[in-house]
Amino acid sequence: MMTWTLSNRLLFAAIFISGVSAMVYQLIWVRLLGLVFGVSSFAVATVVAVFLLGLGLGSYFFGRWSERARDPLRIYLYVELGIAATSLIAYLVIEALPVYRYLYEYAYNNLGFYGLSLARLLLSTLVLLPPVFFIGGTMPLLAKYFVRDPANLGSSFSKIYYLNTLGACAGALLTGFVFVRYFGVIGTLMIAVGGNLAVALIIALSKRGTGAPRPATGAQSPYSYMLVFLFLTGFISLGYEMLWVRILSTYGLSTSQAFALILAGFLSGFSVGAWVVARKVDRRRDLEGWFSAVSIVTAFSGALVLLLFRQFEAITILLADATPMSQLTLGMTLAFTVSFIPAVFMGILFPLGVRIYAHDVDRIGAKTGNTFFSNTLGCVLGSVLTGFVLIPFLGMWNTTLLLINLSLLIAAAFLLRGRDRAGAQWVSLIVVAAVANLLVFTDSKTFHAELKGRDLRTAAEGFEVIYYAEGLSGTVTAVERGNYRGLFVDGQNVSGTDPVLLADSKMLAHVPLLLAAEPEVALTVGYGTGTTSGSMLLHGVDVHAVEIEEKIIEAAPLFTKVNYASYADPGLDIVLDDARNYIAVTDEKFSVIVTDVTNLKYKRNPYLYTREYFEIMREALGEDGVGAAWLPVGGLSFNDLRSLIATFDDVFEHTTAWYFTQFPTHFIILAGTPEPARVNLAELRERMAALERDLQSLGVDNVYELASMLLLGESDIDSLVDGAPLHTDNRPILEYSDMDLYNVVDVAPNLGRLIEFQQEDLLAYFAGSEPQLAELEAYFDLYTGHYLDYVRSYERQRRN
Repeated sequence: MMTWTLSNRLLFAAIFISGVSAMVYQLIWVRLLGLVFGVSSFAVATVVAVFLLGLGLGSYFFGRWSERARDPLRIYLYVELGIAATSLIAYLVIEALPVYRYLYEYAYNNLGFYGLSLARLLLSTLVLLPPVFFIGGTMPLLAKYFVRDPANLGSSFSKIYYLNTLGACAGALLTGFVFVRYFGVIGTLMIAVGGNLAVALIIALSKRGTGAPRPATGAQSPYSYMLVFLFLTGFISLGYEMLWVRILSTYGLSTSQAFALILAGFLSGFSVGAWVVARKVDRRRDLEGWFSAVSIVTAFSGALVLLLFRQFEAITILLADATPMSQLTLGMTLAFTVSFIPAVFMGILFPLGVRIYAHDVDRIGAKTGNTFFSNTLGCVLGSVLTGFVLIPFLGMWNTTLLLINLSLLIAAAFLLRGRDRAGAQWVSLIVVAAVANLLVFTDSKTFHAELKGRDLRTAAEGFEVIYYAEGLSGTVTAVERGNYRGLFVDGQNVSGTDPVLLADSKMLAHVPLLLAAEPEVALTVGYGTGTTSGSMLLHGVDVHAVEIEEKIIEAAPLFTKVNYASYADPGLDIVLDDARNYIAVTDEKFSVIVTDVTNLKYKRNPYLYTREYFEIMREALGEDGVGAAWLPVGGLSFNDLRSLIATFDDVFEHTTAWYFTQFPTHFIILAGTPEPARVNLAELRERMAALERDLQSLGVDNVYELASMLLLGESDIDSLVDGAPLHTDNRPILEYSDMDLYNVVDVAPNLGRLIEFQQEDLLAYFAGSEPQLAELEAYFDLYTGHYLDYVRSYERQRRN
């Protein structure tokens, strides 16, 4: 029987494309399943663990099968087709098979934590295991086909490894910056499927027949101990990746683009490291000595990066002064760099470890499968332990030191095995160990962005950190200066006690609840300082606060003056979960649901403003329910603001926009009512009586000051959003647009544009006596004048 062969040039192209598709799948599956299971730490960890375990199992199975197969290239073609087919089936199961979501909803509402976790695991396995099992089989089959010459064993394996990893790096960058932005999530998935089909087509059209394959021998590798060390290097690699993502997110690098760059930094480092091995490994004799030396350098690079993190903001500002690039661009570039440095050395360790373990080309497919399986198991354990045990209990600083010491222990184990004394390596190991472990005694082991002054560059003075905790999903910091206290999550200002932030939190509770007829149960997305929940409770309703990070609840007593100890109120039910997931699957019906996120590009926040999310919100509301969404006026372009409003208005037919009257603020509130809004001023005054103290704390002293917060009516909204594109799960356009405005807080330009659309007679939304309506009209004129004065003042300052 003739076996298939392929020219190296076409083979290398196929390996690269396969790597691109594999990484695209990983990123897209996390997105798609995040919309089903939520993005809580446990949900995401389950999806990632299933993905990695599937890769390992596929590597192990196909590695053994490759030794019995006569034609590994032919099988590789079928595996690529299998990836494409099972990926399409998996997508159809998630999106088009209602029973899949029904099973999850049943588990969510009827099973406890462990039952729900098991359900997530089983449902993730159902859709992910087939495609990732096939993906895991690609490298053993490629190794069996390509690695044939014992004299080039190390270089041949390293070559296919670095090409595949380089493809994965390209997949991460293309998904993060191009594919999802321009083709949508589904289009990106189809591109990955197309990549697999392209690989199969390259092989099918360009294959050549050759002689019988080399028979496999039954020789076993005498270096099985290397599987333990490859397991440990996988543990270290994923541990570092999780740490770097978490640490860098505290400096504002928490967008999807930043994550793509950090991931690309790791993958490109792995690729460069494997390239180095490909050039040198077959000419070196003391491979274990090399492994030991690189382990020491890996530890040193980890300590170096840890120190760089402490000066991350200072370095970014210094570079911004010396270059024309923005601070955000430089921060993302630096994030790529600090991820790349240790990854180069970790990229050397894996193919070098495979070379030591394999020893010769006999049974190279099975040996490759064993090494990938062992390394992948280490990756799974590294990601789970780092995220759920090490960071919460040891902190990010000490967890980094633990990984550094683990690299040093690997080096010591090899040195003890070695026949040569290797005095220089022992000295290096001891020096690195001593220097790294001295970092345990540093004064500060925390990671949080400094508060900036008005120039957004120099640190603001006088702030004291009064709370700091590294939770499962974010780093929570509370600061204090004088009478002000502020709460930050991963460097994002969530809420605080200054007047603007209090107006933000309190009015998000009061406006929709006052618009609702006889509300009974309200839900707020995010607990924050607890101020919104506290103000909601004043309405005499039961409140559900959905919060994804438990450490935020721990900090709540620091804000008792503004949250009225809502965290201890029996009328408040704090739900620790992803908000979208909870609203989608809970059986509860709500009178009011409010959504409030502080940054539309932070992690998965964009998915709390898509059309599908607002549809989920609407379905969870009762017949007379009111939906509300906090929207930023600054930090985004006017077109982005129009898209946000258009997306909400597309779901809630009767949408009005409200803006605080007493002083300039950075937000508007969209309210979606079941019928056209019609507010009785007398009834509004009566309902405000129970809220008097809370409203007066914001300077709202009468019914007219609150009623005149109406900025745009339904027809105004319709004119504003006409022709604006919608922000959807498939096309999350606001996740990518206008990154230049990411850190801009000016609200006057967009506020001025909004006022231009104020054409309706807003008095039509209110019922009252003629004198009442006349006084309300005077308030409308007064505050519109104030808004315009504010906008003109801003424009004058900008011109000067």
